[in-house]
Amino acid sequence: MRSRYKSAIWKFIQKHEFWVLMAIWVGFLIIYEITEDALLAGVMGLISIVAITRLAMHPMWKKGEQAEEE
Repeated sequence: MRSRYKSAIWKFIQKHEFWVLMAIWVGFLIIYEITEDALLAGVMGLISIVAITRLAMHPMWKKGEQAEEE
């Protein structure tokens, strides 16, 4: 039963990957505002780059390319 929930959570994360990364980024932003730790700003930048890259690689952007190939 436990693996079923784990699988459902993992599928949700994969489906909504960009928004999950943005939620993590907002969490880091809140922590950064409280602590003003310089390391968190670098981590937030890295998360932003990963989120934008993953969004750019999303299949929805490739619909036009697939139509041209066919």
